[in-house]
Amino acid sequence: MIRLLAVGNDPTIALPAREVQGDTHQRQLRYASILEHYHLITRAPPSGSVPARLQLAHNFWVSPCRSRGMAGYLVEAVRTGWRIVREENIQAVSTQDPFITGLAGYLIAQRYGLPLSLQFVADAVDNPLWLAEKPYYRALNLLAHWLIRRAATFRVVSAAEKQKLVRLGVSEQCIWNLPSLSDFGRFLQGNGQAVRNKYLREEGSLAAGKHTGKRLVLLVARLVPQKDVPMLLRAFAGLGEEYSSATLLIVGSGPLEQELKERAAALGLASRVIFAGAVAYDQLPAYYAACDVLVLSSLYEGNARVLAEAAASARPVVSTAVSGAVDTIVDGKTGYIVPIGDSAAMAGRLRGLLGDRARAMSMGEKARAHILDLYSPDRLLAGFSELWETTAACGKKAQGQGLCQ
Repeated sequence: MIRLLAVGNDPTIALPAREVQGDTHQRQLRYASILEHYHLITRAPPSGSVPARLQLAHNFWVSPCRSRGMAGYLVEAVRTGWRIVREENIQAVSTQDPFITGLAGYLIAQRYGLPLSLQFVADAVDNPLWLAEKPYYRALNLLAHWLIRRAATFRVVSAAEKQKLVRLGVSEQCIWNLPSLSDFGRFLQGNGQAVRNKYLREEGSLAAGKHTGKRLVLLVARLVPQKDVPMLLRAFAGLGEEYSSATLLIVGSGPLEQELKERAAALGLASRVIFAGAVAYDQLPAYYAACDVLVLSSLYEGNARVLAEAAASARPVVSTAVSGAVDTIVDGKTGYIVPIGDSAAMAGRLRGLLGDRARAMSMGEKARAHILDLYSPDRLLAGFSELWETTAACGKKAQGQGLCQ
């Protein structure tokens, strides 16, 4: 077991667990369970006061940084990291991304001759769609390339991201493909009756084991350009008259909501597409349980969590071929993968599942078995332990020499 310093940017770990949606606290505590000491530097929550240091377990401490903006956070994170390394005999540094947290981690590791591990949890580096979103992303992309040459090990969340690093000259033996530890317990027992009652008027039908013949397609996503919801609307419009009673339920909010409502109306879908808005995380199991199929129409992802959550809920998925899809979906067995931007292919796969409920249910059960094996906590914890032990073993030799190139 080693002493690890991690640099992240998720402020929720600095909040009381009862105030946080999702399983951030449980995940970080599990990481701590395989470490001798675990120190995490992260952003402080935007409102309220938090101590300069929080102890969440006997061997796990969080240091929230109150500075705002990238530059302020970078400076504070580095200074905090230097202090922790001096006081706690840290053996390795890990960062949440290869950008600002990556630079902070490098500056901490470089001063004390420690090995650096970079994490890649999104399909961002060298992605033209991501690069086009904001002008400064190009600078971050250059930074990522610079840091990659100086890291000892790498953690990715998809096979596609692993191959990207290999193309950039990283040795496969220095890359670990590890999805995030997740607690799927709540998704194994979801009850969708209330959701179907609300949106499809199926009072009591699920409880009675009956079906009205209505079909519910679910999208859980932020309403931003990355998710390419216009393509999904075109696919839904192209299902044909046979599926005119199907409903598309969109859970999520974002700046494109009004525009998407107008697009749906223009396609004649105003009565068949429901914008439910944002839903609390603890309510999502009911939505997954209520649907017949989950869809993901994104242009790019890291490893979309919704695919795994739907699978744990025993629901088949139809997803575009984004990074992570081939890791989560066994194409043709637990769901389908279609080309990015191809509304006709999306419509075709949806018709196949909406028209054959028995087939959809069978694929959903296979999806659950697959995802529970893929996200086995024991397997993932063993993988993270190996990653960090290997990083620490690199010692001073790895710092600045790019041993994995």
